Amino acid sequence: MAVSLGVLGLAALGAHVVIEVAVNPRPPGVGDTARVQALLSTPLGVLIALRRPWLIAGWLLLLVGAANGWVALAISLHEVFGRGAVPLPPSLYWLVCFRSAITMCAALMLPLAHPDAGLLRPRWRWVYLVVIVWQVLLLGVAIARAHESAGPWAGFSQVSAVVCGPLLWVSLLVLCLRFWRAGPEVRRQIAWLAPVVAFDNLEFTEILGWEYLWLDTVGEAAVPVAVAVAVLRYRLYAIDTLVSRAVVGGALVGCVAAAYLAAGALAGLFLADYGELFGVAAAIVAGLSFLPVQRRLQRLLDRLLYGRSGDPRAHAEALRRQIQYAGPAQALEAAVRAVAGGLAVRGAAVQGGERVVVGELGEDPRGIPLVWHGEPAGTLLLGPPGARRFPRAYERRMLAVLVPIVADAAHALRMAGDLRRSWERAAVAREEERRRLHRDLHDGLGSRLTGMAIALEAARRSLGHSPDVAYRLLSDLRVGLESVNGEMRELVQGLRPGTLEAVGLERSIRMLAPEVAVTVVGSLEGLPPVVEVAAYRIVQEALTNARRHSGARVVRVVLERAGGLRVVVSDDGVGVGVVSGSGSGLSTMRERAAEVGGRCSVRGGEGGGTVVEAVFPVG
Repeated sequence: MAVSLGVLGLAALGAHVVIEVAVNPRPPGVGDTARVQALLSTPLGVLIALRRPWLIAGWLLLLVGAANGWVALAISLHEVFGRGAVPLPPSLYWLVCFRSAITMCAALMLPLAHPDAGLLRPRWRWVYLVVIVWQVLLLGVAIARAHESAGPWAGFSQVSAVVCGPLLWVSLLVLCLRFWRAGPEVRRQIAWLAPVVAFDNLEFTEILGWEYLWLDTVGEAAVPVAVAVAVLRYRLYAIDTLVSRAVVGGALVGCVAAAYLAAGALAGLFLADYGELFGVAAAIVAGLSFLPVQRRLQRLLDRLLYGRSGDPRAHAEALRRQIQYAGPAQALEAAVRAVAGGLAVRGAAVQGGERVVVGELGEDPRGIPLVWHGEPAGTLLLGPPGARRFPRAYERRMLAVLVPIVADAAHALRMAGDLRRSWERAAVAREEERRRLHRDLHDGLGSRLTGMAIALEAARRSLGHSPDVAYRLLSDLRVGLESVNGEMRELVQGLRPGTLEAVGLERSIRMLAPEVAVTVVGSLEGLPPVVEVAAYRIVQEALTNARRHSGARVVRVVLERAGGLRVVVSDDGVGVGVVSGSGSGLSTMRERAAEVGGRCSVRGGEGGGTVVEAVFPVG
């Protein structure tokens, strides 16, 4: 049915164009509105009726286009064969009235039916019925007036002419109210039609004169195009971005102009002698009001276009309240979910450290780097868009407020993981230290002390009958005690070098290797004991590697205190490749640094050799 009506309407329009061009040409502008409506409304109405047959909007456009095509053809035939006689024949007059009724029905019903009202939607039936009855009544009045020059029909017709104009604006008001209450998808569709209907309702020929008929033609042409795009392809074009920028720009111009004029008026009233000075002041006031007004307007429009969750700042505030008392893992997952929901993508994830995935990322997710105070905190991955799409400008605003929160959550989770691993390493190191002490005390000192106890008992028994044997046993016992004392000192040194307590970190390192050049930058006073021990052990290990493995002739040590503690041990030996392959405790140095929250790296020097660098945070 839709195709048949469309073919008949376009055929009539084509015949009309042939007659106008070949037989009865008319000046430009005459009949353009009807031709434009027939040319655009008919094919677009057919397209919508075929793709969305349950929507009344497509059928309204189809009827308007076909009626205009038929009327245009009938008038052309009358002008050719009837010589344009006035009044029109009854059949032609009835057809013109029928076209006017259909056009007015469409103008009143289209804002009510757009974008999703179907033909059988119960809540709109009575409205459609009232409009149709009203137009049928007007059609009857118009036909009756063709046969009666006076009577009650004249007054009714005048009343209808007065009422129809306001009704068009009432229907537009209903459309705006639906925009306020609708969701983001429907709002984007309504945003295509509402400005066009407002432009079309202005009736420029009545306001400005017939020379502006082309503006009415533009309005009539824009309505079917806006309906088709809003119903079929509204996601392809960022109408919300256009509306947002137009409204914000216009409102900003108005606000800045109002601020400037207000300041200028006050200056003119009270300080006329300082007009130029206050002109500059007015410009400054207007400029200062620009950014706050722009931000408030943008937030308001985001809420209007995308609903309550469409305000990026409100979205971010809700997220902050949600993750305030959550753990690091739960906070990051909530942040990723907020990004996926705020941007309406199918999935989102954070990678770098512990990976958190929400939804589906697809084959080619979009990556956004996460930065926490200048340090990389991971990458935010965004999956393909879902059923609801947002324009790039809105995505940028949403990401601008959500990405820092995601970066904070990712950094917190990474720090929590580093802290947990640090605790695990500390627990393992403590357990290994206990085992080493147990082994040294039990297998070494324990057995030595047991042997000394046996020797002491033998010396006691030998005192009475063999003093020489007792003297020799006691002498050996004294040597053994001195050896045990040395082993005890070695054990204590292994826990914390005694020189650190006695002379500090700098002199302790100098005592490790007097031939090594030690450079100190800043003060080393007040370092935490755990940092001193870690730095001492790393330098000790690096010096041991330089002596045993690298064949270095020159070794330098730099201790730099600038916020934290930086330790650098460099040599001119064979290089990092040989050293790293020699089993020389490089992993031990890294573990010692990580245990106190620092980091240790080993690399080759610029001119050869090896460079060991450790950095420790110092609160």
